[in-house]
Amino acid sequence: MTELLVVIAIIAVLASLSLTGLSYARRVSNERATLATIKVLESALERYETDFHDYPPSDGDLDGIAGAENLWKCLNTEKKEGPYVKSGDVKTVDSNNNGDPEPADHWNQPLRYVHHRDYQNRTPNKRTFRLMSVGIDGVHENGNRSSDDIPNWNKDKPDQ
Repeated sequence: MTELLVVIAIIAVLASLSLTGLSYARRVSNERATLATIKVLESALERYETDFHDYPPSDGDLDGIAGAENLWKCLNTEKKEGPYVKSGDVKTVDSNNNGDPEPADHWNQPLRYVHHRDYQNRTPNKRTFRLMSVGIDGVHENGNRSSDDIPNWNKDKPDQ
């Protein structure tokens, strides 16, 4: 009887270790997939900027949701060389149920998009943008170093 309890205890410990490992692997997989989505959007944004000589506006939206809606509309324009992204390449959600979708991360949270004019980067000849996922916790923390946010910039050097 004691041997059976020991075997059950060992199996329980091994099962808990493997579940922890699977959870970690799933999280890393979602983070990498979200980063890949951000890279797809960055590439589309670069093509858009080449045609229109600026990135899509975010209209003063520091939270980035309305900016992401506008980003999606702009990247799907038929003007010039558009559309710049295929809808099947990027997941979308309508987080505020207004009929305007936003690109989504792999936790089905909307990505955040802010044009450089709206995050106070007014350095001449430095047209940039900020694109980020709020990460697994779903909390927007502006890509701070200690957050789980997944930004398109280096968290250690936010002004780049």
